[in-house]
Amino acid sequence: MKVAKLIYVSLATRVVVEDTATEEEIMELAMPRFVDKIVNELGEHIESIEDDNECPYDEFYDESIFKNK
Repeated sequence: MKVAKLIYVSLATRVVVEDTATEEEIMELAMPRFVDKIVNELGEHIESIEDDNECPYDEFYDESIFKNK
């Protein structure tokens, strides 16, 4: 039987930027670091895995939305 789960992850990274850097510039530097952490270290950053009680598994919806992933 399939069930829906919510996975909570906490990530942090450090970037060095000029004090005039915009949020967009900061995020451009941080994004590849976060992607690397997700791809290579995801298990180290999981805070919890819980049942999704608000939106339980629905075969028609979930299989049509996620079938190509």
